Amino acid sequence: MTHISKLSLIAFFLVLSSYVQSQVAVTPGIVRIDATYNHISINYSITGDADNDSELNIRYRLSGTTPYEQGAMTMRAYPGLVIDGNTTSKNFHAGSILFLAPGITYDIECELLDPDGGSLTTMHTVSTKDIPVVPSSANVKYVSPGNGGGIGTQASPYLGLQSAADNAQPGDHFIVATGTYDAFTILISGNLSDPISFISEVQHGAVIDGDGTDRGVVTLGEFSSILSHIIINGFVIEDGKWGIDAQNTQHVTIRNNVIQEVEYGYLNRRANGNESDQYITNNLILGTTIWPGSGIPGERGIDLRGNNNVVSYNTIRDFGDGISTDGPPYETSYSLDIHNNDIQNIVDDLIEVDGMISNSRVYENRCYNGRAGVSLAPIFGGPAYVFRNIFYNLENSAFKMNRGPSGMVVVHNTAVAEGNAMSSPNGWQNTFYRNNVILSARYCFEFFGLVSGSDDNWDYGAYYSSRAGGSGTEWFKWDNLRYADVPVLNNSGIIESNAIAVTPSDFDDMALPTAYTIEYDPMENDFRPILNSAGLDNGDNISLINEPYLTDGLPDMGALEFGQAVPRYGHLFDISTDAHIVMSDDCIEIFPNPFTDRVVLDGDISDFTIEVLDSSGQMVADFSGSSVPFEIVLSSLGSGLYFVNVISNLHNQLSVHKIIKEQ
Repeated sequence: MTHISKLSLIAFFLVLSSYVQSQVAVTPGIVRIDATYNHISINYSITGDADNDSELNIRYRLSGTTPYEQGAMTMRAYPGLVIDGNTTSKNFHAGSILFLAPGITYDIECELLDPDGGSLTTMHTVSTKDIPVVPSSANVKYVSPGNGGGIGTQASPYLGLQSAADNAQPGDHFIVATGTYDAFTILISGNLSDPISFISEVQHGAVIDGDGTDRGVVTLGEFSSILSHIIINGFVIEDGKWGIDAQNTQHVTIRNNVIQEVEYGYLNRRANGNESDQYITNNLILGTTIWPGSGIPGERGIDLRGNNNVVSYNTIRDFGDGISTDGPPYETSYSLDIHNNDIQNIVDDLIEVDGMISNSRVYENRCYNGRAGVSLAPIFGGPAYVFRNIFYNLENSAFKMNRGPSGMVVVHNTAVAEGNAMSSPNGWQNTFYRNNVILSARYCFEFFGLVSGSDDNWDYGAYYSSRAGGSGTEWFKWDNLRYADVPVLNNSGIIESNAIAVTPSDFDDMALPTAYTIEYDPMENDFRPILNSAGLDNGDNISLINEPYLTDGLPDMGALEFGQAVPRYGHLFDISTDAHIVMSDDCIEIFPNPFTDRVVLDGDISDFTIEVLDSSGQMVADFSGSSVPFEIVLSSLGSGLYFVNVISNLHNQLSVHKIIKEQ
């Protein structure tokens, strides 16, 4: 018999202890950081931490200032999660820093903590993206209707958009005259400092007519290469299968357009994993899919892939899906913003961020008449932040959590439905749910078997059902168990200990839809709470996510706060002037450009200083403090280059915009 010495046993147990410790202690990995115009995304890869007790704290500050502020809550993905039917090997923490200013540099502190060892604090310096601007005035060229020819001058414009696109060079700024144009393709890229821009001289005066094509009306790029830094601004794009066929595109800006009579408004058709940094904003996109329809139609208003995409202030109607990321390649997206869109009459999902990994932000959208509000089917670890949205007249669920998603932060939404307001099959997991207003004529939520070990933290909901709240008419079903009403749910000891009951009369103008097949108009409702509403000041205060919305430090339940203006949803066009500047907290648009003698300023400019400077830097006009809308009359100025300086007093940021004065 072989005898094992006491020293050998001690050594064995020391090695075993060291091995076990190495499995439960966290080992820091790569910190991936992405940025859009207003948000920064952190995805922190780790190994080890088999007991899943590590944490990530994200703090930030304006670069060089003090003190640091807390980022939004983070989510964890860990090996063994079953997502979309497969066991994932993903191991990371992720979270966002929200509500930043464009083009500003921030210091970020990532503190990884684990009581078992391996804790580490890292420092990073990151800048948000700049809003894309019109290229240099030195490269202004002109386009008129026709079919080939011209050299791009005012006296001899390019004839047709295809002729202009074939001759395009980085930095070219094409002014497109009023008229009708054939479909065109551009295969030449701009660059960061010199994008290629096509702008309708009179907003929507230039019409790009696909004439029933089964291809793209505007085609950006091709299968074999990447196209980047293109701006399409102010056109009517109509009558084709794909309004804009974007193939392998990066840093593309689509704004101020009417896209209509199409099956897809904007489509990433090739989807080879090259797509990123697409900015789709302030467009009216109209499809041809009849609502309420049946089945799952394929047509989509905006269909895009990749990272750092921003879809904002669009009005979208009459498609199978409104805004979608669903499609191959899956598990590639780390940063996506969908906000302030007005989406109506969608047969399937009003918004879907299916297939993303972490740091999608879906907020301040108004969604009417659709099968599901926002689809999260699936999320590969999260977080997917879904907040301050309105969902009205839904066929099945405000939040579609199918295919085993993990990592959802669902806060401050308002959902109203004639049937179940929320319903998903078993398999969804790891959710944080707060301050949502849910009104229904059936179950407020009907959820089935939960996942063992899932962290589902639900509280501070505000609920109403028109059902009686008795046996057979319960308001809630959680993990396949029924709860008659809010007090019974409060007392369950499982979730929603601080939930409250509300009624439609707690809000300015809210009523349940009477049938899903009735088309409802968003202008018919006002979802703000009234004075003395049950949901007033009763929400849970959530770090960072609540910050821009509160004036009294006490959050109301639902998407909107008492006494505050309703957010702008969807597009805003104004074609009454030669040039137009629209200002919001983070965005300025000037179009068309060049102009002749006047510019109109409109939008939210109460916190802006507005100056006009000539090319030598001398101030020629100061319009700070003026009431909107107002005109800047510049007919007395000579032709040439001028600058509009817009200074945000709220965010202490300067935005400089070139304008060209023509005689």
